[in-house]
Amino acid sequence: MEAILIGIYAFFVWLIFFKFKWLPWNTTSQVIVVTIPIVGLATLILLLNVVAPSSHDVRVIKYVVQILPQVRGRVIEVPVDGNKPVKKGDVLFKVDPTPYELDVRRIEAQLSLSETRLKQTGQLAKSGAGSKYDEERYESDVRQLKAQLDQARWDLSQTTTYAPANGSVINLQLRVGSYAVPFPIQPVMSFVEDEYQVIALFHQNELHEVEPGNEVEIALPTYPGKIIKGKVESIVWAQGQGQVPMGGLLPQTGPVPPPEGRFPVKIDIEEKDRELFLAAGAMGMAAIYTHHVEPIHILRKVILRVGSYTNYLVLKLH
Repeated sequence: MEAILIGIYAFFVWLIFFKFKWLPWNTTSQVIVVTIPIVGLATLILLLNVVAPSSHDVRVIKYVVQILPQVRGRVIEVPVDGNKPVKKGDVLFKVDPTPYELDVRRIEAQLSLSETRLKQTGQLAKSGAGSKYDEERYESDVRQLKAQLDQARWDLSQTTTYAPANGSVINLQLRVGSYAVPFPIQPVMSFVEDEYQVIALFHQNELHEVEPGNEVEIALPTYPGKIIKGKVESIVWAQGQGQVPMGGLLPQTGPVPPPEGRFPVKIDIEEKDRELFLAAGAMGMAAIYTHHVEPIHILRKVILRVGSYTNYLVLKLH
C-alpha cells in the first residue's frame, strides 16, 4: 500500500514539476518533495497502527480431549478411522465387557440371597424366634451389595467409550487386541473437537484503543483472497511473564530482561463465516478497526486484502 501511495505521489510530482512545470524544480522544492512523503507516510503508519492495529500472528485453536478409558481391559473394537469426522455419541472403542458382566451377575446373585435372608430374619424377628441383630446385619449387607451392584453396572457401561463432541481422532494408533488402562499420562487417543477459537497476538501498546465489539478482519493462507469477518470478544490481559512460581528462591530475570510479551485478543467469528473449516493450528493475519479516525481504516483494509491475495503465491523452487 505504501508503494502505491508513493507511486501516486510521484505521478503528481512529475505532472507539477516536469510535465506542466507549474513550479520550479530547485533545491527548495526538491527538499519539500522528499520531506512530504517521509513525514506523511510515517505519520500515517503510526496513526494506523493505533486506530487500526494489525497482527501477523493469528492462530486457530481447537480443543483437544485426551481420551482415557475408565476401566481396564482388552480392546475388542475400534469402529472409528483416524482423521475422519465423527459425531457426538459415536463409539470410539470398546474393551472386553466379559469380566464386568460376570461381576454384575455375581453381585446380583449375592444381593438376591441377602434379600431373601433379610426377609426370613425379619419374619423370625417379628415372631420372637429370631434376633433383631441378624435382621439389621442383613439390611446392611443388602445396602452394601446394592452399592456394589451400581458400581459394577457403571464399570460395565464404561467398557464402551463415546465421542464427547463432534470432531475427529488424530493419529489413531489404538488397535483391536491392545490393552487399555485408565492411566492419566498415557491416553489411548487424542480427540480434536470441531469447535474452535481464534486469537490474534498484539503488543500491549497496540491495544489501548481496542475494546470488545470492534470489527475484525482475518486473512488466512487456507483461503487465499478471502476475508473472514469477526468482532473482538475480549482481550486476555494475562500471560506467563505476569506470574512468579512458588519456591524458595528469588525470581531470576537473568542478565538480559525477558522479551516483551504479547497479549491475545479473542475473536468471535461472524455467523456467515462460522461454517468455514478452520484447521487447528492455522495461522494468518488480522486487523482490528477501532472507533477512532475511521476514514483511514480503508488503508488497512486495502493492505489486508493485498496480503490475502498474495496467499495465492506458492513460493517454492520445486
